[in-house]
Order: sequence, then structure tokens, then C-alpha cells
Amino acid sequence: MAGIPAALRRPRSPFIGPRPFTLHDESLFFGRSDELRRLLELWRRNRLTILHSDAAAGKTSLLRAGLIPRLRADGANVLPPGRATSCQVRPAPALPGHNPYVLTLLSSWDPEESPGRLAALSISRFLHGRETYDRDGAPTPIFAAVDQAEAFLRPRAPDGAHRRRLLGELFEALAHRPNLRLLLVVRSDYLDDLRHEVKDAERPECAEYHLRPLTPEAATEVVCRSAQAMRLHVPPEEVEELLEELRAIRDEHGRVSRLTRAIDPLLLQVAGAHLWSCAPARDSFAPARVRAEVERALTDWCGRTLAVAAAEHELSRRELDTWVRRTLLRRNRTAATHLADMTHTANTPNTADTTGAARVVHTAGKVGAGDTVRAARITEAFLHSLEDRHLITDARHDAGPGLRQRRLLAPLRRLDAGRWPPAAPDAAALLCAAVRAHAEGEPGRAGRLAREAARVCPPKEMRVRADIESLLGNLSYEQRSLDEAVERYLAAATLFEALNDCTSVGWILAAAGRISLEQGRRSTAVAYMMAATGRLPHDPFVRTGLGQALRAAGESAAALEVLTGVLEHDDVLEARRTRNEIAGDGGGPAKR
Repeated sequence: MAGIPAALRRPRSPFIGPRPFTLHDESLFFGRSDELRRLLELWRRNRLTILHSDAAAGKTSLLRAGLIPRLRADGANVLPPGRATSCQVRPAPALPGHNPYVLTLLSSWDPEESPGRLAALSISRFLHGRETYDRDGAPTPIFAAVDQAEAFLRPRAPDGAHRRRLLGELFEALAHRPNLRLLLVVRSDYLDDLRHEVKDAERPECAEYHLRPLTPEAATEVVCRSAQAMRLHVPPEEVEELLEELRAIRDEHGRVSRLTRAIDPLLLQVAGAHLWSCAPARDSFAPARVRAEVERALTDWCGRTLAVAAAEHELSRRELDTWVRRTLLRRNRTAATHLADMTHTANTPNTADTTGAARVVHTAGKVGAGDTVRAARITEAFLHSLEDRHLITDARHDAGPGLRQRRLLAPLRRLDAGRWPPAAPDAAALLCAAVRAHAEGEPGRAGRLAREAARVCPPKEMRVRADIESLLGNLSYEQRSLDEAVERYLAAATLFEALNDCTSVGWILAAAGRISLEQGRRSTAVAYMMAATGRLPHDPFVRTGLGQALRAAGESAAALEVLTGVLEHDDVLEARRTRNEIAGDGGGPAKR
């Protein structure tokens, strides 16, 4: 851009595309002033508030680009947006017994804190450490939000206890922290599940707010004010044509059968970003052929969404295209016929995986006369991925999933599986997909995705390569291939060392040390744990591991000294248990 005259440089797009708004997009977040004012009032007045809406109505954007910046501007004690799931990879042996949901949530609320210190805390104790006080010494409200709560409301057998503990700790914090103002953000199709959890926790004092899609007036404000923020002029007729096209439901012949009352925020951003990208002039907003370009934008988005989902879940495009046409495009049939013809639940294990944890929905039949297709295996994890990508809804419904937006019927009808945009070989995206597959109880698929990520990862992306090796180490550790796990971890440590990331190196070495302890290689375990402590000298979990390794090596006095030092600052249950065991063996006095 440096060699281009300023007058010819293209301004930033007024549309962000299909991703949610972030704190950095506050200047482009428009059309939600009434909702923002009302929800701020509820959050301030109630100890527990539930924000819910249909998928892609803008809950995350409202939280990140609206609510949190407004509270911070008012000087409130507000934590960063919280999430209980992420794509972050941690070496599993280094944090034995921790709750991954609680640790991820606390890490999102305080990204700078050591995972070892956070793993030693309950949610209530964490919040106690974040309290602030007014001039009279009274604690001020702590505003904390948990986004995408549906992620830990879904039934997942492998980690059900961890999910329930997360909810229990959230409600326990509400009971013990009167100054806590908790906001839970959830999709409306999981609202009843969350209400049930709230009722079981005996927390009736709960406020709810239903976020609706954009009205035509609000959508007009979004387009016009976004363009103004970029110093662009948008002719009113182009705005009206764009919004009417986004509301148009067309039949199989392309005729408009009706107009929706509201406008989907996601589709507005998808269409707007496309129109901006193909505008011929620097100060143009949209080409004249709005309808054709909107259709192209929505068709391309559907194709990319399906292509990525197919690659992530190891489905052929043809199989997935057949499933889309026979399930999403034929929901006008009765639920009974749909259930009988299209889906059934299989209780047999998922043969593509070693755990059998995935629930499988098979579809089979004929697309057209004489066009027989073989069965496509559609897992619950795949359906949830399409939910999270905002293409479908009601994945848990007996009649099968439905298309989230009827406006997408026409683009899906025109979609040709042979011309779907190819799923880009993005190593970071494949790594995230592998992490999700692992969390969904499909280690086989997780491993294949991780190895594919390693294959396509450029050498210069060392952090991604290090995380891939760490994930492969976790998978090997769970399969009890301990030597391979250590080999993977040490490969990750070498990459983190090159990045001068001492924290990550410390965690990797701690994982290798704990595995060596399991293998009975005591001197090796002590060496690894000493090296880990050198990089993380104040981390309670790493120092606890060192104490355990010293005890195993017969150095009880040194172990007691290390563990006592841990417990002087952090209440790590594993450190307390090990110290008491040493005392019981005659190595020193037990302490409470």
C-alpha cells in the first residue's frame, strides 16, 4: 500500500463478513442501541441474566462490541468475554485432575495468568481475587459473561462430569459472591436445558432477554452508519434493494413467494462484504446487479461452509450434497415421513473411531429416478458443527435438523457439489478441527486431522506446528503409547524454545516428567521436572510435580520442602495429599 497514492487506496470494508464482531470492531457495531440499553439494565440489576436468541442473531457481537466496551467506559469491573471451550492445546499430563472447562473459562477471563495457578482455583475463589472496592470499602459488582453456553449443555459422555462441575461452580459462585453479575449467553434451542440447570440449582432470580434479528429499520441503520464510518456514500435505493433481496424467499422457479419480517445479521454481513469486494470503484458500495451478487455471495458462503464441514468430518462432497438435498431441502414433508425415510439412530459404535462415542445418523435412499446413492454417515458432532457454523438448527429434533434460514433455500438448490469452493489446506483451522474432534470423543478423527495439519503446515508457522505436536502427544498419552507421547512433547518443546516461549516449554517438560514418573524412570522424571521448574519457578502444579518426582527418587526431605513451599501460596490438593503421604511414611510431620 505504501506505493499507492492515498487518493487511490481502497478504504476498509464497512462489513466484517461472517465472523462475530470483536472489541476492535466497536466503531462498526450499529443497529442495536435499544437492545444494548435494555440488556445493560438487566445485567446491572440481576445476579443472573440469560441472553438468548436464534443462531447468528448477534449475541456474541452484542457482548463483545457492545456490552463490554460500554461497561468499561463506565468504569465497571468487567471481565473479558468468557468461553468454556477453545482450540488451545495444553499437554494433558502436566495438569492431572484439572477440569478443562473450568480452566478454559478462567483462562479466557484472565489470559495472562499461569494455567497452573488457575487450575488450582475454583470459579468462586478466582472471582474473589478479582474483587474491587468502592470508597466505603464495599465490594463493587463483578460483571462476568460466559458465551456460547450451549457448548457445555450438549450431552457428551466422555466429559459429562466436567461439564456438570462447571455449571455447579458457576452457581456456587453466585451463591457465595453477592456482588457477582453473571451473564450466560445461549442459543434459544438450548434455553430449556439451561433453565432446567438453573432450576436444579435453586436460582429462581433469573432475568432473560431474547435478542431478535434485525428489523428493516435497524438493518438500514447498520448499512448506512457502517458506510458513513468509512466515509462512503450509499444511495438509498441500493440499501433498500439489498435489504429487500435479503428478505426474499424464492420458490424453485426463482419467484419471490414472500418477504421475511426481519433480516439475518449474518447474511447481511456476508452479502455486504461480497458486494464491497466486487465493487468496481473506490467509493462504490455495490454493483447494480444486487440480486445476482447477493445470490452469489450466499451460494459461495453455503458452499464454503459445507466444504469445510465435509473435510473436517471426513465426508465426501457428493454424500454431503445428497444429505443436504434430502434433509434440509425437503422439510415440507411431515415429520413422521421425514423420520421414517431419512434418519434413524444407530446404537452401534462408530467404526471410524476407537471410542464408539459418536452418535451416528444414517441417511440412504434415492435422489431421483434411478439415482441410487450409498448411505452417508452423519454424526451428531457433524450436525453440531453445522449448527455452530449457523447453517442448520434443531440438530437434536426427532424429525431431524432444519435449515436455519429459509433465505438460504434458493442458494442451496443451485449449489453444485462439484463446484464447492475447495477447503483451503489451513493448518491452524485443521488443528482447531482436531481439537474439537478430540473434545467430542473421536480421537481417531482428531489424530488424522492433526497429522493432515502437520503435513500442510508451513515451516515458518512454528507455533502451529508446536501445538500440533503437543496435541499428537496428548493423543498418544491417552492411548498409553508413552514413549511416542514423550517424543511428540519434546518435538513441541524444541519448537517453543525456538519461539522463546519459556512458559510453553515449561509445561511440555512437566508433561514429559510426569510420564517418566509413570514409567518408573525416576531420575529422568526429576531431570525433566527440574528443567520445567527452571522455566516456571512459581507455578504450583509444576513444583508439585517436582516434589512428587523427588519423593519417588527417595529424596523425601527435598520433596517435603518443595511441597510445603507450594502450599504456603497455593492450595493444590495434589501437593497436600503427597505431603501428607510422605509424613505418613515417616518423612516429616503432617500439616493441615
